[in-house]
This record gives sequence, C-alpha cells and structure tokens, in this order.
Amino acid sequence: MSHDELTTPLLETRSYLMVRTLVGGMNVASAVYGTVISLAVIGAWYADETSGALETLLSVLATLFVFWVAHAYAHVVGQGLPVGGSRLQIKHAFQHDWPIVQSGFLPMLILGLGELGVMGERVAMLMALGAGILLLSLFCLTMARAAGRNWQQALGITGALVALGILVVVLEINLG
Repeated sequence: MSHDELTTPLLETRSYLMVRTLVGGMNVASAVYGTVISLAVIGAWYADETSGALETLLSVLATLFVFWVAHAYAHVVGQGLPVGGSRLQIKHAFQHDWPIVQSGFLPMLILGLGELGVMGERVAMLMALGAGILLLSLFCLTMARAAGRNWQQALGITGALVALGILVVVLEINLG
C-alpha cells in the first residue's frame, strides 16, 4: 500500500474513484478539457439565435473527435514510436485521451432530446450548457475532496475553478 493510500481517508478515495469511473479512466484532465471544449462549442452555437440543437450536437461531436485524435496523435509522436511497440502505443494513446470525447456525452444527449422534440431546442442548448457546468463542478469538487480538502475548502476551490473554466469558455467563444 502506498503512502497516499494510507493517508487518504476512505471518503476521498471513493470520490476519486467516482470521478475516474465517471470519466472512464485515469485521465481526468482530458475529461475536464473535453467538457470545456463542449461548453465553448455549445455556447458559441447558442450565441447564434438561429442555430438549433442538431447542428450544435454535430458540432460538439466533430470538435471533440478532432481534439481527441489530435491529442492521441501528439502523444504518439511525442513518445517517439519505438520499433515493435507502435501499435500498442497508438492504442494506449487513443484510450488515454478518450475522456475528451466521453465528457461530451451528457450534453450531446440533452441536445439530442432537443432535436427529437422532447424539449425546445434552445432549452436543450441551455440545459446542455448547465450539464457541462455541472460536470465541471463534479470533477472539481470530487478531485478537491480526493486531495484531502474538507468540504468548505473543496466548495471554495470548486467555485474558483468552475469560474475559471467558465472564463476560459467565454474567452474561447469571444476570441475563437
């Protein structure tokens, strides 16, 4: 058992495992990155009052897919592809960065419901934005707890990090 496992209370360990389960692996950073990308794409489409849920959903999916491939490609190139290990490295790189795409599933599901008429398209776009912010909040809160922060500290850290994430999204929308 490692030192971290001995000093991390069970609640924090469960929190960290919950986030890892939610993002589908160890790469929480990729899930956060994908969530910010999703929020930026949805926010940009929402800013155009003529846009709808389907084009927003397709744009989120395409953008996340491109970023996923680009990140996996960068990892493969950055590792140098040694002889005999290239296929395994490529597979690992794509699996490692999959949370970039996976993090967009909930917002895309909500956008799909808007396209199907379960709710208004603009309402679906707003709800997808809300879902993305909720995901960011969940990632930040559970990681703060997993790092050993008490609830008050974790909530403060979460508020600051979510505000920073929203600022990044606003900058991406306005500068992109």
